Amino acid sequence: MSIRIVFEAWRARARLPVRLFGLADGLLYSEVSGAFPNRTGESTMALLDATPDASLADAGPWMFDCERIDSDTQAALARLARSEYGVSWIVSAYQVRQLASELRQRLDATLPDGRHAMLRYYDARVMRYLAPALGSSEGTMFFSPTFDWLIEIDGKLSRAHPHAA
Repeated sequence: MSIRIVFEAWRARARLPVRLFGLADGLLYSEVSGAFPNRTGESTMALLDATPDASLADAGPWMFDCERIDSDTQAALARLARSEYGVSWIVSAYQVRQLASELRQRLDATLPDGRHAMLRYYDARVMRYLAPALGSSEGTMFFSPTFDWLIEIDGKLSRAHPHAA
């Protein structure tokens, strides 16, 4: 099954207008495409821009509004989804900036010893293991801005977490 089929099914049954977003690691995107993504208004956004970690923005998490990105970016995301690195696909009724803000809030994690770390949920390879590790209430909160969250690695599409659907 393709992400387009899943998205069109959501679009047909949702009572709100929904959008399809891609979420990917910028460094892995550059490995597959030969360049970092280009910031293009609200269609392609580095989630670390305008944060204390802005110097890492190119290599960090990127969100793509799949209806607004250009054909080169679409092709790069498709290659990334077919690769061992993968892509996360998010179906949401949130507006672009609102979803970006929600995703930014999920980047910071506090370790048991009090240190802070960046939660690499935007790397599809990590999300494959993170989502099942979340408890029921954690999963509900984490995935709350989404109707669905899927990951595609090596061209194989799977649902990241049952609370997302």
